[in-house]
Amino acid sequence: MTSSLEKVFFNYILNNRKFFEIVRPYFFRNSEIQFVYGVIREYMVKNNDAKAPSPKQILDMVTLEDKEGIITKEILKSILVINLAEYDEKNFIEPKFNAWVLTNRLKTGTVDIIDETRNFDSISDFDKAIEAANRIRSIVDDMASINFVQDDDMGSDFDDPEHHLQDTSKFKIKSGFETIDHMLGGGWDIQTLNCIMAETNNGKCFFYGGRIMVRISNNSIVEYEEIGKIFTKVSKGDYNI
Repeated sequence: MTSSLEKVFFNYILNNRKFFEIVRPYFFRNSEIQFVYGVIREYMVKNNDAKAPSPKQILDMVTLEDKEGIITKEILKSILVINLAEYDEKNFIEPKFNAWVLTNRLKTGTVDIIDETRNFDSISDFDKAIEAANRIRSIVDDMASINFVQDDDMGSDFDDPEHHLQDTSKFKIKSGFETIDHMLGGGWDIQTLNCIMAETNNGKCFFYGGRIMVRISNNSIVEYEEIGKIFTKVSKGDYNI
């Protein structure tokens, strides 16, 4: 990886704030770019609504953190001087950037897996072995995921799930079911509406006589009412759930 290409990636991330969550400072081999990016990333991650800082703001931020004065104005200018308009984003930047991110994530995951295996010889309990296997599976699922290559387009064909492209680089929410989490690449995406679909009598919901707790309109809770009775009362207007 050349320093000039890392500068392109650096400026590409500045224009696409979603990548700040994904790209870690140590992805950059160049120590100066790594330092500057680390300062900016900390600011962006802490301030979810913040826009990418201007060159002047970046200079001020870096100066405050650079106690040894390593990053001069000339060095910072050389990092920021890249004009992305001179590059073919679709056919040059994106493929190289995605490969760079994925290989760095895989390297990180490989190190984490090696760390996990150091204690294997001390495991004699089957449940502990399962826990270790699940941790390694989680590392592989996370680091090998290519969800970051997707954009914010919801798709041109509503009826075809394969065309529903989403930005799933954000944090996931565990479903509580290991198989589902694995299929979804870590769990539900936050701020999404998820529909569970299946044929009749395939276990999408509780049984008719199942007992649950329901919070109703006056903020009180009806405890362990049968589902059938609740919806009967709703239909009669007794409850406004």
